[in-house]
Amino acid sequence: MMDESTTGEKLDQSLYEEEALRRRLPDVVHDDAKGSLSPTTSLLGSEKGYYGTLSDESVPNNDIVLNHDAIIETLMSEGRPAWDPEEEEVIRRKLDYRLMIWVCIMFFSLQLVRNNLQNAISADFLIDANIPQNTYNLGQTVSLIFFVLCEIPSQSLVRVLGAEIWLPLVMTLWSVVSMFQIFIRESTFFLLSRAIIGACQGGFVPGMTFYLSSFYKSNELSMRYSWIWATQSGTFVISALLASGFIQMAGPLRGWQWLFLLEGVITTVIGVLSFFLMPSLQRKVVSRVFTARETAILKARVVQDDPSKRNQQERVKFGRGSILKSLKAMGKTVCDRFLLPIFILGFVAFVPSQTASYYLTITLRQLGFTGLVTNLLTIPYAIINVIMTIGFSRLSDKYGVKWVFCLLSAIWVFTPQLLLEIIPDESSRWLRFALITLILGYPFYHPILFSWISSNANNTERRSLAFGIYSMSVQCGNIFAANVYRESDAPYYHLGNGILIGLNVLSMILILAIRQYYVVENRRREKLWDELDEKEKQEYIELSKDLGNQQLCFKLKL
Repeated sequence: MMDESTTGEKLDQSLYEEEALRRRLPDVVHDDAKGSLSPTTSLLGSEKGYYGTLSDESVPNNDIVLNHDAIIETLMSEGRPAWDPEEEEVIRRKLDYRLMIWVCIMFFSLQLVRNNLQNAISADFLIDANIPQNTYNLGQTVSLIFFVLCEIPSQSLVRVLGAEIWLPLVMTLWSVVSMFQIFIRESTFFLLSRAIIGACQGGFVPGMTFYLSSFYKSNELSMRYSWIWATQSGTFVISALLASGFIQMAGPLRGWQWLFLLEGVITTVIGVLSFFLMPSLQRKVVSRVFTARETAILKARVVQDDPSKRNQQERVKFGRGSILKSLKAMGKTVCDRFLLPIFILGFVAFVPSQTASYYLTITLRQLGFTGLVTNLLTIPYAIINVIMTIGFSRLSDKYGVKWVFCLLSAIWVFTPQLLLEIIPDESSRWLRFALITLILGYPFYHPILFSWISSNANNTERRSLAFGIYSMSVQCGNIFAANVYRESDAPYYHLGNGILIGLNVLSMILILAIRQYYVVENRRREKLWDELDEKEKQEYIELSKDLGNQQLCFKLKL
């Protein structure tokens, strides 16, 4: 039985919320349109059906007096303020502490396993495990192929099982496989392990970005996504420190075996804990952090910002014909004329910086820096990159615009890339180092593009698949980036730099073209929408729910 103190606390909480609501309702129950807070979707008004049903049984209710789901749904459908801005700010802070911190830890697990093979090589892994250099290269290729191939299937399983189930599952699997790499003694096991790890990691990033889009509004996503990629730079430092310690351990195992084993244990623990620590509106774990009213607001505020997310956390049943249906949906997403330009931009945009990243240590060694100095010189760009990526993403959210900050980031890369090509070959190696550092320290606008896709998908299934397709396009760009600099072009890579400069210019043209494309399309839609009377608008809303981002009443985000 529940003790008296617990019952008293729940009653106190319920009475407090009831009194707070009672005081707020007199201020909002009126007919003055100026005094009410209408939903933010100006073209559609405040139609109740547009928001979907908020009072589903899957949302935990830890309040024994008030039905906050019904109250908020009623207020929203009538165009009245359903919550105070201060309440929403408290919920957003809770999300950041409760959700984003753990998401960054999960991404740390991903990056730790990604990096441990490179760290193991320095401890004679290839020699001890009888892995030839060509087999190592093949293993990296196999891993990347499975990584790309599993992007879309993984996204489908996120919809079927839920991100809070599927992502911890693949995390635990790749961690266990990574740990078992201590038994590698020949090429077959090595190639198999690379294939499994690549397959498991393939859909993690798009799955995570889709998951976060269920909790955050459009103008909050870019900065939150940037925190994830800022974790990547921090992981490089941490993994290097962990590797240096693990490799030096004595005992029955070799240094690289200790590395695989102990880092595998760390990431396995993170994977298992994620089953219990990832919030979900489908599970009661949310109620441990948020009150019943906060839980209702948590869902309603995202739906109010983007009504296409009203069913995003619901599970999709997998039955007969599901594969064919998924293939058709993927085909429609690839051919979506409003998202396809961003997919193309994703392929082109990051090739210049990724090429510089791939060849950073090689270039610095060719310029005459020692191994120790080379490792130290990789730190400055990481610090600059983290600061600028978070800063640009935050500004993008603040001003509600994507293309401007994407363009500024592309210009940032273009300037030092051009200087790197036109300076004399006999220029100071420190000048070349500074220019390469500026290229790599640019504001990484990958998070902004993810947010741009989320804002313009306007459909749950389309958004999920678009994340996967975009991620695949970026990975294909990374493959191209690995082959821009050729040995015959060393050490200054004039031909390669010319290609990268051209791709930079192409990126800027694409960004401006996407912006203009959206502007023209929005004007066309607005003109057609204004020609409809109120009855025709209502009929259109009811009949065009499946059109996604092609709806006349949907405004493409710039």
